[in-house]
Amino acid sequence: MRLFIAASLLTVLAGCETAEYRNRCAEYGFVPGTDGYANCVQRLDMSDENRRGRHYDPPVYAYD
Repeated sequence: MRLFIAASLLTVLAGCETAEYRNRCAEYGFVPGTDGYANCVQRLDMSDENRRGRHYDPPVYAYD
């Protein structure tokens, strides 16, 4: 039960961050549904992850 509550709380908090990123990008003048808007939200999320120290390995593309 505790795990379910913790997972629910994290989901809600992550949704708040995404809404904040979307609002900021709209304030910058990006139109929702465009590539520029999607890139803005993605970059804000990635910069936030870097500030928090959550680093993910880049994808590995193996071409044989």
